[in-house]
Amino acid sequence: MGLVPRATMLAATLVACAFAAGCGGSVADADGREPTRAAPPASSPFCVAAQQNVAAVRPLSALITRGGGSPEELTNTIDGVRRAGAAMLNSAPDEIHDDVQLTVDSMGLQLDALLANGGNGAAVARDPQLNARLSAPEIAAARERVQAYVNENCGALPGTGR
Repeated sequence: MGLVPRATMLAATLVACAFAAGCGGSVADADGREPTRAAPPASSPFCVAAQQNVAAVRPLSALITRGGGSPEELTNTIDGVRRAGAAMLNSAPDEIHDDVQLTVDSMGLQLDALLANGGNGAAVARDPQLNARLSAPEIAAARERVQAYVNENCGALPGTGR
């Protein structure tokens, strides 16, 4: 696989993590039943934080896809993603707090690797230790539980395709 496809794959992974941690939308659940609601759910602090998380990841994904940016741009963008993750964790309901912690921690691993590699998504995508940690069953299960919570309580978030 070439450098561009690996960088694109990492960008997609980051977006998927953000979606799982913040919006619940993915291709895998597109055929799932949609919840029926008479009115959109009230915006809880957690749902607002989930929206902000999705918004923070978009520029990072774009940076990775285009091959990176300046060190300052990369650092600022990553800092924004970290702040959004922290806001999600701080506002997470007790019932999913531990799962949000795992998803935020897994995103942190990816962000650390991106910084260590100067924004080189291809290098991060080739890291076997990172990939093994991110694909751990407990992380996947936590993402699924957070996604289910967000789907049920936050509805479709802007920019998620749901």
